[in-house]
Amino acid sequence: MQYVKHPWINENAIENRSYQESVVNTALTGNTLCVLPTGLGKTSIAAVVAAERLRRDMKSRILFLAPTKPLVEQHRRNFERMMKLGVELVAITGETKAEERIKIYKKNDIIFATPQTIENDLKSDILNLADFSLIVFDEAHRCVGQYAYVFIAKIYMKTAKDPLILALTASPGGQAYKIKDVRDALFIKNVEIKTRDDDDVKAYVQKVENDWITVDLTIPMKSLRTYLMNIKDSRMRKLMSWRIINNAHVNKTQLLNLQQELARKKTGSAYMGMSLIAEVIKVDHALMLLETQCLAGLQNYLEKLSKEETKASVRLQKDDNFINAIRLCKELYDEGEEHPKLKKLIEIITNELKNKDARIIVFASYRDTIEKICETLSKIKGAAPVEFIGQAKKKGKGLNQKVQIQILNEFQMGFHNVLCASQVAEEGLDVVETNAVIFYEPTASAIRKIQRSGRTARTQEGKVIVLMTKDTRDEAYHWSAQRKEKQMTKTLHAMKYGQQKSLGEFKVTK
Repeated sequence: MQYVKHPWINENAIENRSYQESVVNTALTGNTLCVLPTGLGKTSIAAVVAAERLRRDMKSRILFLAPTKPLVEQHRRNFERMMKLGVELVAITGETKAEERIKIYKKNDIIFATPQTIENDLKSDILNLADFSLIVFDEAHRCVGQYAYVFIAKIYMKTAKDPLILALTASPGGQAYKIKDVRDALFIKNVEIKTRDDDDVKAYVQKVENDWITVDLTIPMKSLRTYLMNIKDSRMRKLMSWRIINNAHVNKTQLLNLQQELARKKTGSAYMGMSLIAEVIKVDHALMLLETQCLAGLQNYLEKLSKEETKASVRLQKDDNFINAIRLCKELYDEGEEHPKLKKLIEIITNELKNKDARIIVFASYRDTIEKICETLSKIKGAAPVEFIGQAKKKGKGLNQKVQIQILNEFQMGFHNVLCASQVAEEGLDVVETNAVIFYEPTASAIRKIQRSGRTARTQEGKVIVLMTKDTRDEAYHWSAQRKEKQMTKTLHAMKYGQQKSLGEFKVTK
């Protein structure tokens, strides 16, 4: 095995891989977007680029940005392992006092930070980026809208004497305009994309077994769905008769936009329309929970709706279909009936745990579902599941970053063998190698699909299993993500080879 040889890199610290070398060489010629599957060494690429920029100008400094504190610290540790003694590395957060941060910026070679801290310090004139020869933007797909990355990149390109940006991501998005937004916000000149199927990558990836498993709603659950559909359909017909919508095929985003449009009109009929749309959104959420999640989550939601005092909720509470839906849901819940996905999940986990060293991640989108999954799997012999969710929202439960890191360490050591996770486990955090990744429900996002799938098959063969309820939005979301992922790869390759004329020309305004 050959290793990277560089005056600033430790011997035997970074394996010399041709695809990484190719990306490094490109990255040193101009601002580069590096799209590489999870586990294939984006951090190693960043370390070599940083080392070379320091070698060329020993007085310059490097800034490495990552979205969360645990991820910032993780990158610092990785660089510490790769870089030779003498390179000053430090991680800072907003909790570091301002006067200390001023000293840190001047003293250290490579600074690791969250973008919010850097944005605040730029606005407060605590930090000047003039002498920084490289900024690494990790999880670069976040660089859209008002996210701090956008502001930092703009200031950097205007003020730095010799700027260079390296943007890292497993997926910048499934649609051309989203990729263009990221590219423009980071002033990208070069696009380097590598996939698991590339000749120079194949030797370093493990086989992934992809499978999707469909289940049918039970007959009682289909009856419950009929009650909810009756409510939704009657409201949609009324909205069409009022000419607020043209057809019944509108999604939640479109309905929310309609509400905003009606709010600007400030008329009685507009407010009536807004309230009716609110009913549709509430019932559609109940349908989504029934079709894709678990009865426990639906039961909690319907109970909450039955106690709300908004006009929309009060009208729903008087609807016979809503009354019947609440009654039937409670009956099924009290009888212990649950979504058929949970039964299928028990079968899958039981089979995977025949390997005593198995590590499994089950991804789900809602905390009620994650709680139910963890509770259900804890009854399996040999299973040691644990909930892994983000920080608390308002009065809800959550895990702070210290506890998250503790759980990941315990997962690595084998105290837990099933991580029941929200999207917090999708991005960045150093999750130990897993045998299987299970999607409790498909995601329509190409970014999230790629990141979830990247949690397995790093050093050994792995499985990605997607659970879907037949004839529901689950199937639509699954195929949507598949389509977006293919489109993303096609668009990025076209950008790389300069064939995507419609994406516009790269410009930097100083």
